[in-house]
Amino acid sequence: MRYSKNTILLVDDEEVVKQRLRDVIKDDYEVLEASNGQEALELLGEHIEQVAVIVLDLIMPVMDGFQFMNEFRRHREYDNIPVIVATSNEDWHSEQKCLEAGVWDFVMKPYNPVLLRFRIKNAIDKSRMIMAERDAVTGIYTKFKFYRAVRSMLMEETEETFAFARFDIDRFKMINNFYGIKEGDKVLKSVALELKKISTVFDKFVYGRVENDIFAVCMPYQEENVELLVKALQINLRKVNKDYNIKLSCGVYIIKDDTADVPEMYDRASLAAKSCKGKFVQSLAYYDEKMIENMRQEQFIINEVNRAIDEEQFKVYLQPKMNLVTDRSYGAEALVRWNHPEKGMMSPGEFIPVYERNGIIGRLDQYMWRHVCMLLRKWLDEGKTPNPISVNVSRVNIYNPHLVKIFKKLLTEFQIPAELLNLELTESAFMEDQDLIMKTMSSLHRLGFKIMMDDFGSGYSSLNVLKDMEVDYLKVDMKFLQDQEFNGKGEKVLTSVIRMAKWLHLPSIVEGVETIEQVDFLKCIGCEYAQGYYYAKPMPVADYEKFIAREEEMGAKSSTDENAAIVNELWNTRSGISKFFDLLETPIAVYEYRNNRIELLRTNARYDTEILFEKSVNEYEHNRRMQAENELLGEAFAKLVKGDICGPMEYELTQDVWYRVTVKVIGKRADTMIMMVTFYEISEYR
Repeated sequence: MRYSKNTILLVDDEEVVKQRLRDVIKDDYEVLEASNGQEALELLGEHIEQVAVIVLDLIMPVMDGFQFMNEFRRHREYDNIPVIVATSNEDWHSEQKCLEAGVWDFVMKPYNPVLLRFRIKNAIDKSRMIMAERDAVTGIYTKFKFYRAVRSMLMEETEETFAFARFDIDRFKMINNFYGIKEGDKVLKSVALELKKISTVFDKFVYGRVENDIFAVCMPYQEENVELLVKALQINLRKVNKDYNIKLSCGVYIIKDDTADVPEMYDRASLAAKSCKGKFVQSLAYYDEKMIENMRQEQFIINEVNRAIDEEQFKVYLQPKMNLVTDRSYGAEALVRWNHPEKGMMSPGEFIPVYERNGIIGRLDQYMWRHVCMLLRKWLDEGKTPNPISVNVSRVNIYNPHLVKIFKKLLTEFQIPAELLNLELTESAFMEDQDLIMKTMSSLHRLGFKIMMDDFGSGYSSLNVLKDMEVDYLKVDMKFLQDQEFNGKGEKVLTSVIRMAKWLHLPSIVEGVETIEQVDFLKCIGCEYAQGYYYAKPMPVADYEKFIAREEEMGAKSSTDENAAIVNELWNTRSGISKFFDLLETPIAVYEYRNNRIELLRTNARYDTEILFEKSVNEYEHNRRMQAENELLGEAFAKLVKGDICGPMEYELTQDVWYRVTVKVIGKRADTMIMMVTFYEISEYR
């Protein structure tokens, strides 16, 4: 039995360290020594029946600790051998990587003798408990006893076809978190009791608790019996507490080769169960060979990431964001594409979900941030004035305690202003540790970053999040509108979202825009920005630069005549526009704004008499009013040129005489914009 083992395998390339550790444990344990991971694997293969615990260094020649763990995990016979990592570096990235690789515990160098002995004893005790035949909570077989029982049954019944079923309880962690461990154990015991009842119906029926909320069954295969098993378990769980709304996910592998390893059968059933996750109406799925192919593809994608980052196979693609007021682009979103040397261009849908599931997305995020900063620095060095580029911040990085330092370091290294790098956070990321998120966002805002809430409306707590979180933009997906319908519920929902954003003074960006009808609709409801294939697909950097250059060239040509016509009409006192302009009872002025300079082009009669040229106004007061107005409008015009929102402003003309001032763009060309400013007196409402 494995609990009788009494040998510690020390894996470290430093003889002094091994000597100190040997001196601490030699009175209690036998000791084997290896100087690198390769030697350790060879010793482990020779002494598997003796090794109780492995104490592993991470940094070694030939094969380091991480490489050792990768190979160690391939051998199921090592599953219950504890690995304790010895480290002198408190690096949370390394700790996370170790835990993902299956490390049981950590001990700091230099060794504390008492603490080291305690950790080794704990690891051995835990291994003994796991190897016990009966589960402490439910009383049914443990994983290893279940595996042995399945093997025995298959060896005895070689002529019969068996099904291996693996199932778990969806959102079981929530039951533990909200109702407590005792309630969670109550659910587990209920499952075990129901399996015990079902076992009395069959002559051959083996079951056990594998770990946590995962159970497994091996039984003679008949499709209707498998379905009845799942149904019975589901009904039983509802009886435990109807408020829990518990759902099972069950995967079934039909055993075709009864000589195969039982852990392999479990893995295949697990792949099938995984396909039920997130599907409320589906609780049962059968394994097929495509699942293995998908798993191989996923492993290939994971294995290739280091090489892809080192060789810069990941490429920055940019998709423009369009200002719906000016019909010109205002920045872009940076999206990743993978140009693999053998497979060619790979879609993000192939690798992003894999990296999100495995925590690797954090590294890819930081790769993209760095390359976007390099790009912005390049444009600035070329004398260009780039608009902001937004980058995605995954959930993994949002909870990275070093996130703010990482961005601060990027700004310093590349000497770029924070306003050129916008940050997109998905709405779902705001739902967990909101206090931490708020603290992080405040720190990022202090550095000057603008933060966008991406996929707004896709979660369940959007309004609460908006109330509490300091976001600067909302990004909404066009999926609210299905089949180009503009008179249904989707249209009303999207309209309400855009209006709500306006009330909160948040500019909105709608992505996924593909048709002119969608563009017209968004303009009608007051959306500020749009992004989608109607304007441009995500494109390589070189193509984006051409897109911007072409846009500026076309904008200059198409706008000159339009602006000239507008201005000429306003200057022509005989034109219908000019006469109508002067008859208006509201003060109005038209300005030209170019290179941060304001020039007054035209005013109507009401503006002349009420705002600037009132009879009682002397020259000093006249100049003061012009200066005050220019300061007010200069800030507003600058916002509009950048594509930002400029809402109504309040302006005190003289003491207790107040106006609400609105600004509208009525013409444009490459470097010049024509603005119409309207003044509404609101003194009586102050």
